[in-house]
Formats: sequence, C-alpha cells, structure tokens
Amino acid sequence: MTDSQTPDLRAAARELHDAGLCVLPIKADGTKKPSVAWLEYKVSRTTPEQHDQWFGGDRPRGIAVVYGAVSGAIELIEFEGLAIREGLLDDVTEIMEASGLGEHWAAILGGWVTESPSGGRHYRVRVEGGDVAGNTKLASRLAREDEYTDEERQRIREKPNSRIVRVLVETRGEGGYGLVEPSSGAVHASGRPYVRLAGGPGTIPVLDAETMDAIRTACRMVDALPQPEAVKTAPRPAPPRADGSLRPGDDFEARASWEDILRGVFRPLNTRGSETYWGWADGVGGVKATTGKDEHDRLFVFATGSEFQAEVPYSKFGAYALLNHGGDHKGAARELALKGYGDRRLSSVGTGANAPMPAPERPEPDADEAPAEDTGAEQDQGDPEGFGYDTFGLPRSVRTPYGYRVTGLGVEVLSQSGESWNRVTFAPLVVTATFEDPEGDQYVELSWVDRSLGRPRRISRIVSRETAKRGRKLIETLGSAGLPAVEGDARAVEKWLAEFEAGNVGRIPSEQLARWLGWQDDGTFVSSPEDGIKVDVPFEEQRGPARAHARKGTLEGWQETVAHLASFPVPRVAVAAALAAPLLKPLGLNSFTLDISSRSTKGKTTALQCALSVWADPSEHASAMNNWRTTLYAIEKRLNLVRGLVTVFDETMAVTDDTLIDEVLYQLPMNHGKARSGGAFGNMLPWETILLSSGERPALSFTTSQGAAARILGTTIAPFGDGGGAAAAAAREGVLAHHGHAGPEFIQYILSGLAQPNGREALKARHRALVDEFRGNGDMTNRRAPMVAALVLAETLACGRGLLPYEPLPHDVWRGLFTAHNPTDNRPDMALDVLREYVAGHAHELFTVNRSVTNERPPYAGWLGVLSTKDGVTEVALLPERVRKVLAESGYSLDAVVGSWVDAEYLKTLKSQRPAHLVPRRFDGARAKCLAFTPEGIGFGDEGEAA
Repeated sequence: MTDSQTPDLRAAARELHDAGLCVLPIKADGTKKPSVAWLEYKVSRTTPEQHDQWFGGDRPRGIAVVYGAVSGAIELIEFEGLAIREGLLDDVTEIMEASGLGEHWAAILGGWVTESPSGGRHYRVRVEGGDVAGNTKLASRLAREDEYTDEERQRIREKPNSRIVRVLVETRGEGGYGLVEPSSGAVHASGRPYVRLAGGPGTIPVLDAETMDAIRTACRMVDALPQPEAVKTAPRPAPPRADGSLRPGDDFEARASWEDILRGVFRPLNTRGSETYWGWADGVGGVKATTGKDEHDRLFVFATGSEFQAEVPYSKFGAYALLNHGGDHKGAARELALKGYGDRRLSSVGTGANAPMPAPERPEPDADEAPAEDTGAEQDQGDPEGFGYDTFGLPRSVRTPYGYRVTGLGVEVLSQSGESWNRVTFAPLVVTATFEDPEGDQYVELSWVDRSLGRPRRISRIVSRETAKRGRKLIETLGSAGLPAVEGDARAVEKWLAEFEAGNVGRIPSEQLARWLGWQDDGTFVSSPEDGIKVDVPFEEQRGPARAHARKGTLEGWQETVAHLASFPVPRVAVAAALAAPLLKPLGLNSFTLDISSRSTKGKTTALQCALSVWADPSEHASAMNNWRTTLYAIEKRLNLVRGLVTVFDETMAVTDDTLIDEVLYQLPMNHGKARSGGAFGNMLPWETILLSSGERPALSFTTSQGAAARILGTTIAPFGDGGGAAAAAAREGVLAHHGHAGPEFIQYILSGLAQPNGREALKARHRALVDEFRGNGDMTNRRAPMVAALVLAETLACGRGLLPYEPLPHDVWRGLFTAHNPTDNRPDMALDVLREYVAGHAHELFTVNRSVTNERPPYAGWLGVLSTKDGVTEVALLPERVRKVLAESGYSLDAVVGSWVDAEYLKTLKSQRPAHLVPRRFDGARAKCLAFTPEGIGFGDEGEAA
C-alpha cells in the first residue's frame, strides 16, 4: 500500500521526523545540495522548529533525508534511471532469487519506494545489528560515445585516456543524504518531481547487517566497469616462444575450467548467458563470486572470507597459483609444465628408436615460463602499531596493492628477490580522495600520519594529479607540510600512490573541488567551505580568508543588526556593494572599487564590517578583513580568492608605498593581476570582486591614472554622522555575532531567478533601466552609472526578497552620493588651490633678482622657488620636493596630480627634458629643475610688487 504523498514540504518534514528520520532542506537551483550547513546533522537530528523555519510559507526548496545512524540506521539503494531502462532491476532480482535472497529483496521492493525525476528507483532498508556503510557505488559502466555530453566530448578531446563512467546502482549510507518526495520544480535540473510509488517512512523493511551485505554483493554482480588487472592476479600474456608454442600458464588458461580450479572453495549456483554465479562450497549464504563477465573470463570475488582479494579480477592461472602455490607463479608454471601443459616434451629413459625425437634440452622452467614475472610471496598485512585505513576515514573495502604492506611505521614494498621489505615512506601515506574541478582538472588528496608533535595526527593536502605523478615535485611541494618521504625514494613514492589508487577505484571517495569562492566555471556558486563542496585554494595565504567565509548566529539576528543602519546611507551602500558582487558576472561588469573616506573616526571600519558580514566573519582576528599595509602580490592573491564576493581593505593611511594603491586601483577593473616574468604560478591571477576600501585619505588621492575616477565610487561622508555612535556600536557587536547568512541566501535567490526562462536577460534589463536613470550630463556620471545601478539593483532585490529590513534608498540619495558633482573628481584643481594659497603666504621664500642684488640671505627653510618676469609676464617656478611636501601635508600626492596639471597647461614643458614638465631655472647662483607654472596655473603680480 502506498502512503499518501503530501505536496506540503512542512507536512512531509513532520511525517519524516515522526518516523525517526533526519530532514534537510534542499536548494531550489538544480544542484540538489543542502541549503544549510549540514555537517552537524550527520550526528544529530534536525528539529521541528528548524523545519518550520526552512519549509514555512511558499519557499521554493526541496527536502532530503540524511541516512545512517542519525536516522535509525537507514540505508538507501538507488537504481539510476539508466539502470531501470537497461533492465538491471530485473537482472538483480533474478540474481537475488538464485542466491536465496529473494524473500528479503521482495521486502525491499515492497517497502518505501520513490521514483526519481530521471526515472530511477529509491529503496530504503533499516540495517540491524551492524553499522550502515558509507555511500558506495555498486555498479557502473563506461559511457557509450553516443551518450557523451558536450563537456564530456571536450574532456575526451583534451584527455583521450579519460574514462567517462555512468553509475547504475549505488547506496546512500552513513554520512550521505538523498532527496525525497515531494521535492519538485527547480530542485532537480530536469524540473520534474520525486514521486512516491509504494509505502512510506513507516513501511521500511528491517534486515540484519549480514543480509544487507549480501544484498550489496548481489547488486555488484551487474557491475560492468572494467577493473585494472594486477600482475599477481591476472598475469599479462607473455610473448610467444620463437617456435610458436604456448607456455604452461597460457596453455592452462585456455584449457582449464573454473569448476576444477575452484572446487572446495566455491560451487556454481546459476548461469546466465556466459556469466556464472558462485557461492561458498559449503552452501552457506548467497552469491559470492562471478566468472565469465566478458571475453577475458575473469573471476571476481565479492566476499572477504576467502584467500582471494575482493573485487579484484583473477585469471585462471592467477587463481590456480594463489590456491595451490601461495601466489608463487614460478612454482605454478613449473608444476603445470610437469603435468603436460605447454608444448614441452621431457626425455625419458629407455626411449626406443622409433620414438619421437625429444625436444631440445632446455633449463627448468624459470620466470619466462610464467605469464608474468613473480614478485614474491604473499604480502604481510601485519600491523605492529594497530594501523588501519579507517584512520583516514576510508571504507573497509580499501585494499593494499599486492607487493606492498602498510603498518604504523610506514609503507614498504617487497624486494624483487622476495626476501626483504624496502621502506617507501616513514609513516602511512595514502590517497584518501580524488577530485575534479569544474574545468575538468583532476586532483588527489594525500593523507599521512604525522608524529612531529609527539602524538599521531592526520595531515591531508590536495595536489594536482600531475604533481602526484612526479615524485620529486610532490616531495618538494609537500615537504614543508611534513610529507613522510625523502627525495631518494621519490620514484617509489609516486609508484606506490599510483598503484594504491588504481587498486581501489570505486572505493576511494571522489568529489567535486572548488579552487576559489564564488562563481565556478560550471555555473554553480560556492559561498563558503561549508557549502558541501571541498574548497582547496592554490595559495597558503588564501586558506585563512577562505575559512573566514563561515556562518555564525542566525539570519534573523543579522537582520535585526542591520536594521540599525536604516538611517545611515553610507553603511547601507557598503552592504549593497557586498550583495552586488555576485551580480558582476551575470551583468557583464568588471570589478570596481567603493571607497569610504573621511578624516573623522565615525564608523568607516564598522561600515566595512557590516558589508563583509554578508558573506564572512568580519572580526579583526579573522582573515577576511584586510589592511592596506601589505604587498601588491599579496593583494592579488587575496583578490584571486573570489569570483563574485566582496573584498575589504581598511586604512589607506597604513600603506607603506602610495604607488601600491595606485597599482591596485588601476589593475582591479582588468579582473586579473600583473603579468610576471618567468611564467610563475601566480602569473596574471584572475578575480571578480567589488573592492571596499576605507581611510582618512580618498583612494583617488593615491592614483596617477587619469581614468581612475571612472572606476571608483567614492564618498567622503562620515558613515554614521555626528550622532550615530550608538548605532555603530550596536551594528558592530551584532555582525560579530551573526554573519555569513545573507550572502548565501541572496545568491540562492539570484540562481533561482537565472534558472528561469530568460532569467539572465530579465536581470540585465532591470540593470539597463537603472543605468539609463542614473546617467547625467557629465562623462564621469555616465561612466559611473553602471556601477551605481548594480548597487541599487542589489539593494532593491534584497529588500524585495525580505533579506534587508528596510526600504530601498531613494534614487535621489544615490545621485547625491555618486552621480552628482563629486569633490574627489577635481583633486588636481584642489591640490593646485592648496599650492596657490601656500605660495601667497610664503612669497618671501621665492628668489627674485632684487634679492640677488641686495645679497639677501636664503630663508631658514630654504628657497621655495624662483619668481621671474619676462616680456611683462611673471612666472612662478617651484622646487618639486618643496611642492611634494606641501601637498602631502594636505593629503595630496604630487605624482597623482602633476599629469593633470600638464594636460590643463598649468605647467610649462620642454621636450628636451625628461620629464618634460621639469624645466631648468637659475637662481641664487645655482641651476635646478623646477615646476614652472603658467599664469593660468599660479598667477602673480609683477616682479617689483612681489619683492
């Protein structure tokens, strides 16, 4: 009987919770990922109060169940839609019946059954008397060429040896989760729903752990993925002899039967086509092995209670050698030759004259008589210090490759003579996960045991597969992290890792990897390492800032905090900028800067902390808040961490070199760092961000780039004004306690909108309308309009979604802040005004002809410059170092404004000079290069009046 399926997510959550299951909310973006950080829910069930929050109203989310102990030892068996269409469910059912598992399988098929949007089937079982295994792929096959997606075809073109795999049957167990009905709509990429076909949470059958293990074993029988063959279990055929005759091992492979080889170990249960299913010889249990899966006719054993390694292909000769000679291929070949296998004739005493001529004498069978060279005796799995692969969180099915052993003391390989073990590493070192990023590049996670602190601890690092295959490079890369190997063993280390991974395909977890935060190349968005996708950044300096993108407190607590900002436009603009950062990519905008500067101490840093709290921990001890006191390359690495998240740099006055800010402001809109010679790893680092900057000096005062003003939105208004101290303090305290929620919530809203038909074009249309509204009469206003429009759009969307607890700022406020006349745009003229005032008040420091005639002594501070008259025109020429000092005291940089003075013809130039605006002038018996101002630059009365 099928329990009724409610379309109400809250009612579904109540039904699942009442049945003892742990429930999760799922994003409505087609990724099938949880919409909350869910690590803690692997061990503790979610609560009805959380369900009310997640599933209340009409929020477009799906629902899932966490499997394993937290839900009462429930395990999911999933047949993919492809498996159903290819009849694998019928094949497995036939195997179950032939194995004596038919009754148990019928109970599973008649329990709680869900149809997935792809047409697959989900079956649940409660496991009793043992632990639920982790997520396991039971059956797969290689994809056919006509099934390749465009991305897979491209991968094959780039990497012809890649294997494109289609999973057919898998489980979701301890630490895994699976979507359930009534999830529908945008939750699945197809838009189709999950449908209940039979039963419900109250009809899950209960099976003991041993039976469940047999069920999994039977499902593995339909696996069609080619397995790597080890030399010891499936020796490679040797080249034919010069006379074309077979060797004993090859002859045995062709003539022997599996029934003879396996007698006393296995007995045949059933045969389907060329494939035979085998059970224990004593009749206990169901199917334990298969033969005849393909033309190679290999033996695959799925149980662990025999001499055979589980899920490793054995040839007939390999199985014979293991069962009768302990894996000694030389001895097996020698005995088979004596039994008449191979075209070898032995001379005998008393042979008559008419007897056939014996074959030429040859030495006793040696290694060349076996299909492959012997590598030694059975490996010793001894473990003097209690080491096990579960130390690294690997499943129990992981096996040590033949010819190796792993102990608490390290990895060792059997010598070629088979008489000794040679050390490879000084501590256990294994591959614990494999990854693939959205670009198709592959990585591996290496883990080892480190005892440098006096106690064992696990260390894990992710490296590219290219690095893992080059032992010396691997040791150089991870040596500082404590990799337990030396350069002299580099080749042995790379071989060990390759064999370990090849021997455990399907057992080592495989996951998606992100190398940065924000937009990924496949269109997904990673807000935080807590999103369920492994984040491994390329630079050590990025690890701290990446970890700082974490959640704390609640979204509601954050909203109560930012409500204090309602009356303060500047911090609200900063929050809008943080929300606007992920809009840059879909809108096609380059990165830009929002600068908050003022000489007061009224909340600039707090405004930046409020903005950063949208995505990350804004506390000063966290690494997401950055300071301008750093290097250009360090800033580029920090920017490189994000593709669609905000970046914060505080305190421009802390910079040690003004040109650093100039470089950053110039490079930022290019969305990549500087090209560096030598092809360094950090060459032209990419990014996509809105940079939030603050300080007592405007960021524009540091730049010499004439177009910088068009790439920077700047305000000199104090963020919290004169009476906002209490609001600033409350905001700062609140965002330290509640952060990291609003950004992920906002991006899910954006993703759901982009997933709609013409969603991207609709977003762009809203932005274009705002751009037109904020355009003005001036070129600067028009160039800034797209950036202002992005901020306005972000705040409008967030307010409409209910994320921001106030109404959007009126457009007139935005115009007043950014698109109207901005005093920071006229800094060259403002700097010149400062200089004019100084010259007027210090005319006595200008050298003149009259002072030369009267032998007047220089002023205490030295001459400011020279005042001269020619053809009735008075010229003021000033020493550049004095000008630089005067401007710096007022917060201006000479290098930042001198170019504009030249363009405005405020300075005289000589083409013969380098630079042209420093022209030679003679005074007081000396000759010096000066800034010679035109009358339009600095006017003055005649020389006599000046004197």
